[in-house]
Amino acid sequence: MTIWTPTLDRSKPLYLAIADAVAGDVASGLLARGDRLPPQRALAWTLGVTLGTVTRAYAEAESRGLLTGEVGRGSYIRSSTEVAPLSGLPSDENDLVDLSHAIPPPVVTSQEFDQALAAIMRDPKKLGLLDYAPPEGFAQHRAMAAQWLKRSGIEAEERDVFVTAGAQLGLVTALQALVEPGEKVMAETINYAVLRSTFKAAHVQPLCLAQDEDGLLPDAFEKAAAAGQSRVLYLVPTLQNPTTHTMSRQRRDEIVSIARKYDVTIIEDDIFRLLDERVQPPTFYSLAPERTLHITGLSKTLAPGLRLGFVLTPKGQERLLRNHLRSMSPRSVGVMGEMARHWVASGKADEILLRIRAELARRRAAFMEVFKDHRVHCAPAAPFAWLELPPEWTGNRLAAALRAKRILVTPGTEFDLSATQKGAQHVRICFGSPQTQWRPLASFEAIRSLMQSGEDESFTPVA
Repeated sequence: MTIWTPTLDRSKPLYLAIADAVAGDVASGLLARGDRLPPQRALAWTLGVTLGTVTRAYAEAESRGLLTGEVGRGSYIRSSTEVAPLSGLPSDENDLVDLSHAIPPPVVTSQEFDQALAAIMRDPKKLGLLDYAPPEGFAQHRAMAAQWLKRSGIEAEERDVFVTAGAQLGLVTALQALVEPGEKVMAETINYAVLRSTFKAAHVQPLCLAQDEDGLLPDAFEKAAAAGQSRVLYLVPTLQNPTTHTMSRQRRDEIVSIARKYDVTIIEDDIFRLLDERVQPPTFYSLAPERTLHITGLSKTLAPGLRLGFVLTPKGQERLLRNHLRSMSPRSVGVMGEMARHWVASGKADEILLRIRAELARRRAAFMEVFKDHRVHCAPAAPFAWLELPPEWTGNRLAAALRAKRILVTPGTEFDLSATQKGAQHVRICFGSPQTQWRPLASFEAIRSLMQSGEDESFTPVA
């Protein structure tokens, strides 16, 4: 063990000062490759700091590629020829609070990650994961997807399930397979924030339809369908983004009846459904399997980086997607799919989902307490809230003012598919911040405080 007592710059956070001292002594040659640093508890005693400070400092030094830690052996100065650890990844030290992405909170543990990788390592066929996946995905991953769909009440045949590199790529593929370039697709006016760009990527045009608190208005849908303006309808029927509404069974039955009457194909984006543990209305695929493409995935219910999308075609119509998938090739990643398969098969995915629901419930309860006197849509189980602003604010101005305070939210105009400023008096606030040490209550109170101030600090009225 190297006898090392660093000189600290105490004008900065102590954990950073210790990490900087490691870097400086490595550069000067005082610490050399293979040197073992003092045990964390011993160094904490020597420096008169807490054990947590030293633990954090060593972790910071390791993230910079200066140290390598070995359980039971200690921390050693890293060789310059060793592979550096992951860098450029989100860090809890980043003071930016990102409430703009509808992602699940970070609940997966290192042990769960390691266990999945260990299962892959033990598989004698693991090198096959480095091959190109078939356009429809590896057979074992399609089987996993069919198993996952049972949680939504869908009994799917594996041949009808396609695995893509994320649900959004699955949506683009479905649109391109169903709709000719330049044709229109029906959708609710207030909708998924990147739906405009998704439609553009698929070379289709939006046909915006009116909605109420139960979702798409049947009269608006029937009028457009009867006029032959479009033959495809896109819907997020459960925990709609951004309004958080879940369409009732009665409304779903009305939509299905109209779709059958005018031979309309339904694209059902059900990405958030499993966040809600309550009994829900049947999926559109269950109600109208002959004309519904069901899209879901794992990035909203397990981990955002688990980019696996599942597209379920109408029974016997799998050829609808296969040829298009072959040319577009939004193939899933083998290793990622295998990690998900291990979690689903072992029951770990259900454990993770339960923890995500619980953490979202905690954060949502904090939000609703802070904004109990405001007009807000935030259904039980929703991973975000649709907040109506007072007259002196627009969503764009509030989002800009909050950004100056290092808080990110999404202004309501981003969800306006018609680009006519609908939703201008709203912002969407998400609950899945990736910061594991994030304090939801403080962030929500900061947003409320700014709203109540009436004017953002950077706004200067002029004549």
